[in-house]
Amino acid sequence: MSSAAFLSNEELWRALLTKLRSSRHVDAAIAYVGQGGAKLFPLRRSDRLVVDMSLPTVRAGATDPREIEKLVRRGVECFTRRNLHSKLVVGSDFVIAGSANVSERSHRVLDEAAILTNDPSAIRRAREFIDRLCTEPVRPNYLEECKNQYKPPQFAGPVAAGKRQSRATRAKLWIVNLTESSLPESELIRYEDGELKAETLVKNAASSKTGGFHWPYKPKMASELEPGDWIIQTIKSKDGSVLVHPPGQLLLIDSYIRDPRSGKERYVFHLELPRRGETLTWDEFHTAAKALSWPTKLLRRTRPVRNPDDADALLRLWTPTGRISRR
Repeated sequence: MSSAAFLSNEELWRALLTKLRSSRHVDAAIAYVGQGGAKLFPLRRSDRLVVDMSLPTVRAGATDPREIEKLVRRGVECFTRRNLHSKLVVGSDFVIAGSANVSERSHRVLDEAAILTNDPSAIRRAREFIDRLCTEPVRPNYLEECKNQYKPPQFAGPVAAGKRQSRATRAKLWIVNLTESSLPESELIRYEDGELKAETLVKNAASSKTGGFHWPYKPKMASELEPGDWIIQTIKSKDGSVLVHPPGQLLLIDSYIRDPRSGKERYVFHLELPRRGETLTWDEFHTAAKALSWPTKLLRRTRPVRNPDDADALLRLWTPTGRISRR
C-alpha cells in the first residue's frame, strides 16, 4: 500500500539521510549543492546527481564545484543542467520532493519542507524525469574551470552578520500537566462564550466534543501553539491520582480579564476531543514514555515533544477514536 508523509526541517534531513543509507541506488536532481553538500548528501558509487553547475550559478556561489568534486571522487555520476530548479531524490523504494537544496545553510538555517512517498508510479516517473536530464556529464576540465570561477555566496540580512534566524521547528505534540480546579462563577459566562466559539470549529461533531484547560496567566506555550496542534493532558485530581487523557487538537486560544483591578488575564485552551476517549493511568503512560528513554522528570513538566518519532509513539498509545491501543 502506498503512503505519503509531510516532512520539514530536522525531520526532513533525518529522513533523507536514513533513506540514502538504506537504498541500493539513488538518483537526484538538486538545483544547488553548496558548502558542506558532499557531507550532507552521502551519495555512493554509481549513484547519479544532476545539479546546476553552470558558470553563472558557480560565480554566484549557489553551487560549490569543490563539493561536486568530492562526490565525483566517490564515484558518483554527476551531471550539470543549466536552469535546473528541481529538488528531487529518488531511491529504490521512495521519492522525496521538496524545497531543499543541499548546503549547510539549507540544513541549519532555512525553513524547508518536502513530501516523502513510496508510490511505485511516482518513483518510476521521477526516475524517468531524471533520466532525461542526464545529458551533460561533469568532466575534469569543466570542473577545474568551475573551481577557478567559483565565488563564495554572500547572504544579506541577519545570517550575513553572523546572527542565525530561528527556524520554524514546531512541536507536533505537547504534554500539558494540570491540576484539577474549577473556575470562579464570575468567569463562567466568559468561559462559555469561548466554548460556543470552539464548538463551531469542531470538524466531526458526531465523534468529537469540545473540552480544554485554563491558565491564570499567559504561558509560554500560548505563543507557540497553533490550531490543529496535538495536546495530551495529564490531570492530577484532588485525591492525588493522575489520569492521562487521549490526545486532542487545539481549536482556539481564548483570553479575558479575570481581575479588573489588576488587569490580569486568564488563558483558555479549547480542544477537540474524542467523545468516547479512554484515559491511561500515570503508571501506564510513564511506562510507555520510559521506552523512549525519557528522564522521568521531563514527564512532570508541561513540555513540547519536538522529536516527531517520539510524538508519533505517544499518539499511537490511543486509536484515532481515542480508545487505548491494544497493540
